[in-house]
Amino acid sequence: MVNIDEFLTRSGGKATVHKNFRLTAEQELTEKLAIAVPDMHLLEKGPNDDFLDAQRAKQSLGERAAHEERFVDFLDFLTELKTELKEDLEIVQLGDMYDLWQARGNTNKIESKYTNVLGLMDKLQTAYVIGNHDFDLWNYYKKKGITFKREWRHYAKNKAGEVSVFYEHGFQADFANNQERWTGVIGREITKIVGAMEYIEPDIDLILGNTWDSISRTFSIYNAGLTPVKDPAGFNTHEYINHYVGVIEKYRNGQTDDHQQLPHLVCAVIGHTHQARLVTRPHNGVTYYLMDCGSWVNGGHEFGIITGNEVAVCQWG
Repeated sequence: MVNIDEFLTRSGGKATVHKNFRLTAEQELTEKLAIAVPDMHLLEKGPNDDFLDAQRAKQSLGERAAHEERFVDFLDFLTELKTELKEDLEIVQLGDMYDLWQARGNTNKIESKYTNVLGLMDKLQTAYVIGNHDFDLWNYYKKKGITFKREWRHYAKNKAGEVSVFYEHGFQADFANNQERWTGVIGREITKIVGAMEYIEPDIDLILGNTWDSISRTFSIYNAGLTPVKDPAGFNTHEYINHYVGVIEKYRNGQTDDHQQLPHLVCAVIGHTHQARLVTRPHNGVTYYLMDCGSWVNGGHEFGIITGNEVAVCQWG
């Protein structure tokens, strides 16, 4: 199995560990080299296409295209690796591959603009997880009675054949974006309004996002529900760790709605927040892991990697 150091070396320096987000788990997590690709939010390459850059209003078309080229370069590297490793390399896309909350039409218009990206991801036999911004696809195919290739949650096994990791988008832990709750419906409509405003001020989502970050950072000092995490770039939070410890323990004890019992499950891998983080939580004699893989929007270029008992958030380029 390719370890993290070997992966970084093979990339020729293009892949690096993001900040210091790397650890060795107490147990083996995967039987394969697993790469988790977070939120992409593909649109029609218009002024509000977040995949192409945070400062899109201030950049030329050539500069914006460079962000897509970096992602294609990343996929080309994975394709070469897939040729060698075959089934020993697994790619998981963590949802919000499309941004249907801001799309002008159906997915056909988006797919026609990103044939190279989507073609490479299919060639890699990517496992796709559903996100809140492409959740409508789930409902559409369900109503049509058509088999849908996106998963609600993707599971990974270690060499012993034990499920030890699961991948999901992360909106399930978000009060304002959980699509199974009424609060998620309100959050979606607010996002649509912000999306419409982007045609007037393309960076409105960043302005509002930075404002919220400032509020949450201040609030988290006084609120035990937001978990402080040491971050070399400054104070940061991860508000979902308690949620995922609870979910994992339900699986370990066979108390989930689907009555699965996964006694070796210890790790959750998500996207959604667009803020890469890697945190641990010892609880009831078990160490749990939560990897938030960041994003490929607004200039982000992060991804998660798990190989054996090694875990890291990396970036490309």
